[in-house]
Amino acid sequence: MVRIKLNLFFILFLFASLYTGYINQSITIFVSVLLHEIGHAIIAKLLGIRVEEIELFPYGGVAKMEDITKYGGYTEAFIAVAGPAVSGIIAAIGTIFALDSTFFSTIAQFNFILMAFNLLPALPLDGGRILRNILLHHMSYKQATKTMVISGRLIAIGLVLYNIILIVRGSSSAAYIITGVFIYMGCHKEMKYCSYYYLLHKNNYKKNHSNRKRLRTRIINVHEDTLIRFTANQFSPNTVCFVHVLDASGRIIKILSEADIMDAFLKYGYDSRITQIKK
Repeated sequence: MVRIKLNLFFILFLFASLYTGYINQSITIFVSVLLHEIGHAIIAKLLGIRVEEIELFPYGGVAKMEDITKYGGYTEAFIAVAGPAVSGIIAAIGTIFALDSTFFSTIAQFNFILMAFNLLPALPLDGGRILRNILLHHMSYKQATKTMVISGRLIAIGLVLYNIILIVRGSSSAAYIITGVFIYMGCHKEMKYCSYYYLLHKNNYKKNHSNRKRLRTRIINVHEDTLIRFTANQFSPNTVCFVHVLDASGRIIKILSEADIMDAFLKYGYDSRITQIKK
């Protein structure tokens, strides 16, 4: 049984809607966001991934599950697409009946906004996760995450500034500010932990698929004084990297696997260097 949790921002958003007299709209928001997240959860379940909790935020939510980054491939993208797809289907159904009902018109409008908003290229939104998965074929996990984080922060700042302009013009709503803060906080969390997600989980996927020749190989050249974390940041889930350690003249001293780097990272710490790895 999946738990349903209302985030503080979502509770404030609902109370604001109720305070302004939009009871039907509040119910629509609650049900629509819940169905959006259930869409994520259903696809995750079909893919054999454990779903623990659904937490609802303004204009979206999070279906909390076991870390899907360890599966690699398109798993994260498939799950991310499911939410906007559900919102799009509901919006389409609402549009069909909108001519005869204001209620269905509200459903169609909100679910279209929910779908479009979640497809923005920003983490932790669905659009950011989908694009990050695509970028992983061209850059490292850290670089892909950083790209989406920068995009997310710019969007968050834009939303806050837009809401301030609306307030100056007489609006009393702070919905865009709340949403902007949520996106910005989500970006900070994604950037902070992305290296650890890779180190702790990616190797499982590679071990299961490397023998089937599904993964490409890549050479990373480093020197002995290179920080281990800088080396790990160049790893990506769809390639198997071999680390060539070079001396001052460019001669290969030793070759390290990703497992060697991960073991050293956990053994020696965040600021350890390649030279500490004995092999």
